[in-house]
Amino acid sequence: MGLKDYWYIAAESRELKQKPVAVAPFGERMVLFRAGDGQVAALEDRCSHRNMALSLGTMSSGCVTCPYHGWTFDGAGRCVQIPSLGSRERLPNHGVRAYPVREHDGYVWVYPGESIPESSPFQFPHLGEQGWTSFRMRTRFQASIEACLENFLDCPHTVYVHGGWFRNHDTRELSATVRSTAESVDVEFRGEPITKSLVSKLFFPNGRELRHTDRFLMPNMSRVDYDFGPDRHFIITSQCTPLSEYETDVHTVITFSFGRIASMVRLLLEPICRKIIRQDVDVLASQTGQIRRFGGPHFCHVETDLLGLKIHSMRRRAEASEPPAEATEQQREITICF
Repeated sequence: MGLKDYWYIAAESRELKQKPVAVAPFGERMVLFRAGDGQVAALEDRCSHRNMALSLGTMSSGCVTCPYHGWTFDGAGRCVQIPSLGSRERLPNHGVRAYPVREHDGYVWVYPGESIPESSPFQFPHLGEQGWTSFRMRTRFQASIEACLENFLDCPHTVYVHGGWFRNHDTRELSATVRSTAESVDVEFRGEPITKSLVSKLFFPNGRELRHTDRFLMPNMSRVDYDFGPDRHFIITSQCTPLSEYETDVHTVITFSFGRIASMVRLLLEPICRKIIRQDVDVLASQTGQIRRFGGPHFCHVETDLLGLKIHSMRRRAEASEPPAEATEQQREITICF
């Protein structure tokens, strides 16, 4: 088992129409298309004949046809037609690799690993459930997957990168409880003050206690909860698909409960969220430029860098195909200011 032995979002379901779609999770070129049964297929984006990209070809009868010599492949990667041989010749076994693929929650998930998947794709919390409203964002970051994950779960940066929009500086201390298991780590904040910002003014209720939790789920998920009760709860979930060392596709689902006016709230909340994530795009692009300029990441850490080191160590173990750390829950208390 390694980092490839998990499910990753390769595309949104709505992208698969009349043409094959090229994707590249982990830099592996794949072609997506709908096979004869309507199910999504994922093949290596390389014709076995002369290496032409199948994604540049055409689709017919649930198969994809190479634009160079017309070789045709079905959803299992089998070569089912070679026009130059004629119809009477027996076809040689010149197929291409087919990847495990599933369609779930409006996304196309692929499994780049060599192992047989024993898990299912991630279930986005409350997506499509009654009483919950959702919208999606897809964002390309010029940053590593770990930089994205830490950023999404890092509170101190919000004061400086999103000041006035999301959070402002507050000298009051609060407590954070960090809990980790073999496959996850989360932080629960207690006594968090509601600082003045556009988001808090528009969407946070007065006089209610906030339960704020940040969570990382192996190998590529972040989840942030702002919970004021059953009728005022915001969940920001992001799935990160690495394209290269410093390029990551992020699929974010914002799900919230807000009573009867939720549809109106979305009209305000969605553009604000898009503005905030663009600020993260800009700051991470600048960080990546610095990392390249100075020859690799040279980081130091303090206790209030709550999740970055844990995310890194968990992913390094998986990358080296080492077993996860012991599954017993670990917990530590930290004091932090935003």
